[in-house]
Amino acid sequence: MSQAVTDSSVRVKYSSAQMTHVQVHVGPHGRIVIPAEFRRVLNMEPGATLVAYVADGNRLVLEDHRAHVARLRGAWRHLVPTGRDPLAELEAERAGEAHLEDAELAGDDAAIEAAREEIVRSAKGTGARQ
Repeated sequence: MSQAVTDSSVRVKYSSAQMTHVQVHVGPHGRIVIPAEFRRVLNMEPGATLVAYVADGNRLVLEDHRAHVARLRGAWRHLVPTGRDPLAELEAERAGEAHLEDAELAGDDAAIEAAREEIVRSAKGTGARQ
């Protein structure tokens, strides 16, 4: 059984078993209203964070922020070798660069060499000072 709901900003057509299509109108300041039935089906509460992007050059997609991040993590997971932590490696590299800068400012040749070795270790994924 199909129903239509109409108000001044949204016209919804859906079947009682599953929603299919929604026509929304862009209001003042570019705002759109997400129909209550969609919010209910998606468990979307007021204040929810969505990610908006254009797909296929002409589709506006609204996606739950957590679902978007999880999808992207899954899509890029194959690029990170097992057992590696890119964030920890980046932090170690930045720490090494800070140590190098401090050593250069102090003019300490031994500390400069140690900081350079620290940066090389972090680039290889073996972490900062051991």
